[in-house]
Amino acid sequence: MRDDAVSPVIGVMLMLSITIILAAVLMAFAGGMADTKPATPSVDLSAAFVKNGSDIVLCVSHNGGDALNPDDIKVTAYVRNAAASGTPLIIKDFIGDDTAWNAGETLVIPKDKTAELLGLAAEAVNTAAETSAPVEIGIYHIPSSNVIYHADILLEAA
Repeated sequence: MRDDAVSPVIGVMLMLSITIILAAVLMAFAGGMADTKPATPSVDLSAAFVKNGSDIVLCVSHNGGDALNPDDIKVTAYVRNAAASGTPLIIKDFIGDDTAWNAGETLVIPKDKTAELLGLAAEAVNTAAETSAPVEIGIYHIPSSNVIYHADILLEAA
């Protein structure tokens, strides 16, 4: 007669373990959804210093790939020889009223903003260019926190 109680106990234990497993799976699924970041855009970018009259400016070209929201793109620079790091710039300031930075468009960052980006005085940019100072340029997609362009280019007066 004591064997009759085994079946209900096993049934309750099975139901309890299934409930715990389902709760753990649900928590893992819901927890993973909260941490999703936007996808990093796939783009081909390039940057170069260009002589514009007597001034040197930074040109950043969007050569192909996804259109970019100018509010989401940050540019940084580090001049190695001068150990200078300036103020990061947001592309929105140089694109005008456009809501997208599309393939085929080149942004010209004016002399004063180029100097600010490099962390140099405006007249020191030309001096650094005479020595072909290496500059590390980084372009970042802010929502995904990822680098979309990184290169070492020379600051030259050519």
